[in-house]
Amino acid sequence: MSACLRLAPVASALALAACVAPSDAPRGGQARAGDQQVMVGTEAFLARVAPDAPGLMLTAAGAKPVAGQAVAVTRAAGAMTFDEGALAKKAARAGCLAAGGRFQEAAIGGYQSTGAWLFRGACA
Repeated sequence: MSACLRLAPVASALALAACVAPSDAPRGGQARAGDQQVMVGTEAFLARVAPDAPGLMLTAAGAKPVAGQAVAVTRAAGAMTFDEGALAKKAARAGCLAAGGRFQEAAIGGYQSTGAWLFRGACA
């Protein structure tokens, strides 16, 4: 067997490793604080990313703290309601990503009396 054929599996493994090796490309986790105008479907929202107290996430062992910036979501056309948590979470996710962050899906959101939804610790 020639040397080239014996080295082929090694060369293939190295080529594959190069495809999955860590890179310097941004991966999220560096969220910039500020206002992000986002769309969910045809509705416009304002997602405000800002430092805040840690949030909570539910686990099998109970609620655990989750660190990250808060995302406050308001609808551009008026107040949100208590039953719009899923829609607010979609807007929070879009706002966090637009701010260059990584959205933490497990973070619990809460309805605010001002007509906004607040997701503490959701944007890292």
